[in-house]
Amino acid sequence: MKIVEASAPATIANLGPGFDIVGLAIENYRDIVRIELTDDRLITLEIVNNTSVAVASKPEENSAVISALKVMEFAEIRSGFKMKLVKNVPIGIGLGSSGASAAAAAYAMNILLGDKFPMEVLVRSAGEGEKVACGSPHLDNVAPSLYGGFTMILDVNKPEIFNIKPSIDFSIVLVTPQVKLPNNKTEYARSLLPKKIDLETMVKQTSSLTRLITGIMKEDLKMIGEAISSDYVVEPARSIMIPRFYEVKETALKAGALGFSISGAGPSVFALTYPEDAEDIRREIVMKFKQYGVETVGIIAKPTPIGARIERTY
Repeated sequence: MKIVEASAPATIANLGPGFDIVGLAIENYRDIVRIELTDDRLITLEIVNNTSVAVASKPEENSAVISALKVMEFAEIRSGFKMKLVKNVPIGIGLGSSGASAAAAAYAMNILLGDKFPMEVLVRSAGEGEKVACGSPHLDNVAPSLYGGFTMILDVNKPEIFNIKPSIDFSIVLVTPQVKLPNNKTEYARSLLPKKIDLETMVKQTSSLTRLITGIMKEDLKMIGEAISSDYVVEPARSIMIPRFYEVKETALKAGALGFSISGAGPSVFALTYPEDAEDIRREIVMKFKQYGVETVGIIAKPTPIGARIERTY
């Protein structure tokens, strides 16, 4: 086997109070990476970009290439390869786009090298790819993209991942306001975060995180939703990126959303809902933004238990 084609899904990171810790894979978009090992030491990258935003075309700046190289480094193998990246996950809107590319590449390269490594090594490799694209590794994106379902980072340094595949049916309403943000949006979004928080805020935030994790483990959608809506640190800081965020949040919750917050580093917002309520909630969110002169793109997404997977081998 000299060629492997793999894919990995988009993700929603943080889920409210789970900043840098909790993530969820969604099935609506998947990046595809095809890797062919070569006998020389050259690395070439071909990109098929199905998004509206430019993708880093230099191999040394592309998250997928760096992720694949890190897997080879762990294997202590030096070789050249040809990579084709089919970019389907929208870029720069808070859906873990560079993480999906990195996850697919790490998975494909590991299979090419004989499936040598456990998923934790692939998470580390994909995290290094993310670092090139975003300035720092975001394991709460790459982990759910690799594993599928919900993932929680128990130890960032190892890393140690806890994975739960949801068996309950729910929907995610994703709405992206059309706003102008700095080019390195993720770095900008991190710059908005407070450097210190007081003890009272910390206690409230850790309580919300406990509620979120408990809800995920119990598969209690109402508990998960309450936790998603109760972020006392990141959401208040980043809400300035999103026009009329709290008015929109109130509208979504009144329309029946179980929880509402910012998807990843934004500017997309998301609502956790029962499937039968999803379309009404999507419509209400879009209309509320439009009331304030903000155009949006809104979709209904579904969680996926399937993370990175092989699409074809040659």
